[in-house]
Amino acid sequence: MNEGADRIIRRVLNDAQARAESIKAEADEQAKTFESEARQKANRKKEHILEQARKGAAEQKGRIIGVAQLETRKDLLSAKQEMIGEAFKKALDKLINLDDKTYLSVISNLLLSMVETGSETVIFSARDKEKITDKFWNEINETLEKQGKKGQLKLSEETREIQGGFILQAGGVEINCSFESLLEMKRDELEPEVAEMLFK
Repeated sequence: MNEGADRIIRRVLNDAQARAESIKAEADEQAKTFESEARQKANRKKEHILEQARKGAAEQKGRIIGVAQLETRKDLLSAKQEMIGEAFKKALDKLINLDDKTYLSVISNLLLSMVETGSETVIFSARDKEKITDKFWNEINETLEKQGKKGQLKLSEETREIQGGFILQAGGVEINCSFESLLEMKRDELEPEVAEMLFK
């Protein structure tokens, strides 16, 4: 099961890397603007702090400057986190807006990697359910049979509010294979790579 999810995540990461290149210039501009504003803000604070420090003790001066620097670092970190979040959001948007043929191929590969018995029930979003044809479903079940599984995968009448992917249901247990869930599961692992692409 992890192997299939990892394949999808690798695909998502590749999409994110491609998208990161296209948004890198925009991200760099935003970072430069933010850094310039942060420096101006820090300089204003510094001048104010220095004026106050001249009137007070050296220890008080050091403490106030430290607070200003900490605030600036926090602002910069917050801006970077925002950009990383935007990169993940754009990767998800790109994934759920693939052309139908590519999208169904991703769904097919994910299904085949996640199904264990071949008799599970699959729940899609209303949007994705409309894309599922009898031919697609028959091919999935035939492939499952070739893999030695039952080949009796069922398409649920129920739909869920997910942005892409599906929910796999078996024996009262649900496995969330929505794209947003898979991305979230891998986010901690992928964030350093995305950050390196955006901020190196």
